[in-house]
Amino acid sequence: MNAEFDRIRRELGDLPGIIASPARLRIMLQHLTKTLHPGVLNDCFYQPSTALCAKRAQHAGQPLPLLTMCLTCPNGRRSSTHLPRLATARAQAQRPRDAPAGLSRLQTAALTTHIADLDHAIAELTATGTPDA
Repeated sequence: MNAEFDRIRRELGDLPGIIASPARLRIMLQHLTKTLHPGVLNDCFYQPSTALCAKRAQHAGQPLPLLTMCLTCPNGRRSSTHLPRLATARAQAQRPRDAPAGLSRLQTAALTTHIADLDHAIAELTATGTPDA
């Protein structure tokens, strides 16, 4: 197939708006490239300039999902693939919060905030027009 495209290019030349070579295309798009880090609750298109985890740990140079910033980070993307795991994470956070043993006020507040973040992510995915993975 590449031979046929090469033959057509030789006969017709490049059309307006066509990139002349793959190397030139790579150079033109290099500033747009991102690294994808697939995750359990979301996928991360990591960009250090906007990553919330990078602001908390400035010298890591990579995503730090254990800082629990992924649900609110602008680099995070979720699809319907993540929905069952988000629901499981919510249930796991809900159990200790509602346990009769009782948690400290700070632990309860942290779990309540985390559950609210998970509820928001789940609501976004269950809204109409949610993209599938």
